[in-house]
Amino acid sequence: MIGYRMIVATALLAPVCAWAQLAPGKLLVATQKSHDPDLRQSVVLLVQYDKDQALGLIINRRSDVPASDTFPELTNVKGGPIPVWGGGPIAIGIRALHQSDFQPAEGREVFAGVSVITDKPLIIKLLSAPTPPDNLRIYAGYVGWTAQQLRNEVAMGLWLVRAGDPAIVFDPNPESLWDRLTGKRAQR
Repeated sequence: MIGYRMIVATALLAPVCAWAQLAPGKLLVATQKSHDPDLRQSVVLLVQYDKDQALGLIINRRSDVPASDTFPELTNVKGGPIPVWGGGPIAIGIRALHQSDFQPAEGREVFAGVSVITDKPLIIKLLSAPTPPDNLRIYAGYVGWTAQQLRNEVAMGLWLVRAGDPAIVFDPNPESLWDRLTGKRAQR
């Protein structure tokens, strides 16, 4: 009987432990259980998480839209066109993720070395500067939940929660990121 109680207690605590890890800087990796076409095979960086809401950016969906289409002020970006990333299905606002040893004053640190920036003039300044494109990514849209909704989705097994890492956030091959993080081949 003791073994049975231990198994039940472990099974009940497992989902709680997974969502208890939720915090800014964590990665959410969609599982095969997720059938939402907007989030299927996505890797999301949580940039905000508090008692009321959660906000993330899909980091593995590069678009063909150049940043100069979003920011007409950018006519001569050094290093060629910088793509805008599809941050999520909620198509409001532009955000940037910037990897640096310092935190821009107008940015909010997500985790060590990575900041989210919502200030348009700062984004334009960074895009116009000699910042290597590997250290700056522009996102149109985001993914949003209530905090309880996200906890429920994690508890149902729709998301794996992983530690954030700049090497993952700024991975040079984002198209295969989901495959590598899940250890599965994508079913396309």
